[in-house]
Order: sequence, then C-alpha cells, then structure tokens
Amino acid sequence: MTKTSKIVLAVLAIAVLSIAAGFFGSGFRGNTASASSGSAQGTFIEEIKKRGELRVGVAIAPPMTLQKPDGTLGGPNLIPLEELAKQLNVKLVPVPAEWKNIVAGLQANRYDFAAYLDYTVERALAISFTNPVYEYPGVFVVKANSPHSTSEQIIKSGGQIVTAQGSAPEATLKGLTSKITPMDSYSNAVSALQANRAVAEFADLPTAESQAQADPSLKIVVPEPAIYSGTSAYGVPATIDARSMEIINIAIERAQKSGKLSQAYAEVKYFDVDNLGDLQKK
Repeated sequence: MTKTSKIVLAVLAIAVLSIAAGFFGSGFRGNTASASSGSAQGTFIEEIKKRGELRVGVAIAPPMTLQKPDGTLGGPNLIPLEELAKQLNVKLVPVPAEWKNIVAGLQANRYDFAAYLDYTVERALAISFTNPVYEYPGVFVVKANSPHSTSEQIIKSGGQIVTAQGSAPEATLKGLTSKITPMDSYSNAVSALQANRAVAEFADLPTAESQAQADPSLKIVVPEPAIYSGTSAYGVPATIDARSMEIINIAIERAQKSGKLSQAYAEVKYFDVDNLGDLQKK
C-alpha cells in the first residue's frame, strides 16, 4: 500500500468515526430531551396526574377547614388546591385527618398535601412547606362573663387552657404555662370551655371567630403584645421536586390575587383582627 493510499484510508476512518459519534450523540441527546420533557411538570405533579386525584389531608378548624352539610370536607383554605386540581384535570379528594397526626399521615402517603398547616421548625424537619396561603394571630376564647379580659390575666389565673393537640398554638402555650389541656379537636376544646373545665381556649383567629359567632356566650381576647402569629401553608412531602413546588406556589398566588380567597373569607364571615367588633371581650 502506497503512502498516499494510507493517508486516504486514515481520513476516511476519521470521517466514519465522526459520523458515528454524531449519530450516537444525537441519540443520547434525544433520550435526554425526551426524559426532560416527560418530567417538565415535576415528578410530584406527574404522579398526581397519573393517579387522577389530588389528595389533601384535612383536620377540621372552622371556618377555614370544615365539614359541609353533606358530610364532605372543604373550606376557604382548600380553594388554591381546588383551582390546581382543575388545571391538572384531576379530582380533589379531601382525606379526614386530625391535628395530632396530620404530619404523620402526609409522611405515610395517605395524602399529597396537608391543609391549613402552620410553619414550625419541628414540622419543617419532617416535611416541606409551600408558600403561605395567609397569616393570622393566635387568640384566646373565654366565657363572656369571665373576669379575664387580657392574655396576662388568663395565664396568671392558674386555670387550665385548652387547645388542639398537635396544633401550632399548643406548641406556643408550652412556652408560657404548664396549665395546658390538649384536646383532639378545637370543637372538643371549646366544649371543655363551655363546660367550665377550662378558663380559656387558645386557638387561631378564624377558629375563634367561628366559635364566638356560633355561641354568643363566648368572646375573643386578643393578646397584646401578640403571643403567636401563624403562617398557614400547605404541608407537602420533604422529597417534593422544585418544579412541582413552583407550580403549586403559582396556584396559591393566583388564588390570592384573583380575589377568590378574599371572597371566600367574607362568605364564612371571617374578619380581620382589628375588626372583631362585639366578638371581642373588652
């Protein structure tokens, strides 16, 4: 073989290798692009779409989360998730939960979201949180004829204070007094107050308003200075991917800016803490 022939063959070999590399390279890139496209909406969101259901754990705390007359669970706090379910073309499925085990239910994959959940460090070590849905203060509920009209008087009275077990308000009370009686729900907590088994209940403002509106013999005591300020969000699995979280947060923002949340609050007669009127004990 002449020197010229060897050079020609070498050039041809290089050309063949380049074409082959380009072919396989494009194949690999195509597979990567396909995989990216398949997860473009996020693994968490894709799993919800495949299932056809968006499951949300709901612990009752009227008026934000409540049981409707037909027995189903709902309330203003679920509106962003209702809108998200519509966008994903899936069914929203509320799953009954209790405050004392709502995080455990999320970790056990009983539902995809835990509704109306406050930020706490303890919870954040176990799960992740979406952007806030709304904020509110913690307040006391007392009998209208109670001699206590301030948070300081309530705490110094030495009487038992009831609250919902596993709730963020309960954690706040533990730093203020040892006279705490946790109940499995706010409805049972207020029943204990009505039965004179406690001097006060400590709850989130929406829950307190709902109770005082249902029973005129109850009044709200707003702590000054504030004892607790709640930031309500949705609890989600700690393993949630960033793209899915972004989509969920957009759904929350759209529900807020569309006015749907404000309208829902008005429908359930939820008032800002500065506009409680006769609901507040003076």
